[in-house]
Amino acid sequence: MAYLLGRYNNLTVWWLMIHYFTNRELSQKLEINLARWKRWSRAFLPPDPLGGHQSGYARQYSTKDAFLVYLAGFLVSTLGFSIPAARQILHDLTPWLNKNIIENGTWAANQNGDAAVGPRCIDLIIMPARRKVTPAFTYRIRSRIERKTLEAGETTLWQEQFTEQVIKPGEPLTAGCYPACARWVDLSAIAEHFFAQLTPKES
Repeated sequence: MAYLLGRYNNLTVWWLMIHYFTNRELSQKLEINLARWKRWSRAFLPPDPLGGHQSGYARQYSTKDAFLVYLAGFLVSTLGFSIPAARQILHDLTPWLNKNIIENGTWAANQNGDAAVGPRCIDLIIMPARRKVTPAFTYRIRSRIERKTLEAGETTLWQEQFTEQVIKPGEPLTAGCYPACARWVDLSAIAEHFFAQLTPKES
C-alpha cells in the first residue's frame, strides 16, 4: 500500500490495509450496481470459504480482492472482454498487480519530470496471442518514468521516457491477414479512482 504514501496520512493507509468491505459497501463506494458487483465477485474470485448461500454469512473483501474484481469488471463492462477472457487476464497478471499496484504502487508515490505533470503513468496493453489453450494473451506494461515539456513555437511538444515489461510473450493472433487488435488499459487511472473511492472522506 505504499501507493497511498504521500497522498494520505498513515492512519488512512493503515485503515485500508486492515479494513474489510461488504458487497453493499463496495457497490456504494464504487457506484456499481449491487447485483452486478455480486456477479463479478462470483465470476472472478474463488468461493468464500466462510460463506455459502446456506450459512447466512455476508462475504467480506480485502482491498486486494476488491481491486481485482473491480479491474476484471472493467475489462468486461468497458473493454468488452468475455468472462473467461477476463478471468484469464486476472490469472496471468495477479502476481504483477499484487507487487506493483496493490502492495507497492510506487508509481503513484513519486514524481519525475515536470512538476505539473503528476504521477507516473502505467498503461497495460493486452494482445491476443496464438497458444494451444485459449483465451491466451501477451501483455506489455508500459510505465512512464519521465515527461518533459519542449517548446517549439506555438506547438507544445512532450519528451517522455518509458520502461516496458513483457509478460507471457507469445505469437500475436491474427484476424485474417492483420494482427488482432491490442486493447489498452490505463492502470494508473483505474487504481487512482479505486483507492480514492475507498478512502474514508474527511468530515
